[in-house]
Amino acid sequence: MRAAMPPVTLLNPFDAYAGSQRVATQLFAAFEALGARVRVQLGFGGHGFVSDLPDVRADLVCGSVRVRKLLFPLWSLALAPLLLLRVLRGERIWGNTIYALPPAMLAALVRPRQVFLHLHELTFPGVFRPLLRLAMRRGVRVMCVSHVHASGLGIDATILANPVAVPDLPPASARDRFLYIGTTAPMKGFDLYLDVAARLGGTGLRPVAYLADLERYDAGLLAKARALGVAVHFGETAPSTLFADGFLTLLATDPELWVETFSLVAVESCAFLVPVGGAGAEVLDEVLGPALAFNIASRDPAEIAARITALAGDPARQAELRAACEVRRGLYTMDRFREALRVILQGEERE
Repeated sequence: MRAAMPPVTLLNPFDAYAGSQRVATQLFAAFEALGARVRVQLGFGGHGFVSDLPDVRADLVCGSVRVRKLLFPLWSLALAPLLLLRVLRGERIWGNTIYALPPAMLAALVRPRQVFLHLHELTFPGVFRPLLRLAMRRGVRVMCVSHVHASGLGIDATILANPVAVPDLPPASARDRFLYIGTTAPMKGFDLYLDVAARLGGTGLRPVAYLADLERYDAGLLAKARALGVAVHFGETAPSTLFADGFLTLLATDPELWVETFSLVAVESCAFLVPVGGAGAEVLDEVLGPALAFNIASRDPAEIAARITALAGDPARQAELRAACEVRRGLYTMDRFREALRVILQGEERE
């Protein structure tokens, strides 16, 4: 018989419409499904995935990044005694992102085996590094989202891959959309996507880009996209819309500017049986395995376009990739994620 699940404080210092905060909502759902009483402690919020959860109130509603940074140390100090009291009463603290560590540090020093730190970042301010080392020496369990992530940080961590909502097998579709999902920030490689799209004439593929929001974009790249005939959409988040009729999703992140520790876009694309092509992001090989169509480190748009053109003319290879996606997506289901959380929280893997 399994032991009862202890109560959990889900500690999320900052909110946004970003990957790590989206995972926080999945953590909340998973803990509840496991029978745990979940208390969401949101530091700075008001606009983001965590703020959208029912009955969640931020400690401070503040949209200014500068003000948040100024108030963060004070918030951490004020919250630390409360978190200590909770672990003394038997509660678990699940810190989502490295920024959960300062307020949870006092609890970690006293009851380290009741504190869990779920990292998503590869780079963070240097002041957090000694705190992380101290917490790990004390016995705090640290989770990374991939082996690439843990290796990049140089730590021995539990690998807890992010989950996605795996749909029923999507119906056969036109499969003619060449997809980009992200922002126009240089590190995300939208310019590379456009250079590739410009070389796909004659393939019958329709270039479609989903950008994060209308307020943040590079006007020059947007003009270039429209001149090339790329259909640009803003603010769409529903995977069923993003990947409908997808032929291939290009994850164009530039590893010289940003290291992907995990890619929800790539895994969601896989979940909808839309193969993924990469442009040098190392983590794609780990998370997608044989479901990865290609990963071209040179980032040469002509080479990438040639691979896509060849794939467009090879139905057998397309079917092979979709079959690999169907198998691979089973690694990222919510059921699998919940079971991993149960094992971690109940200490079945602890020494």
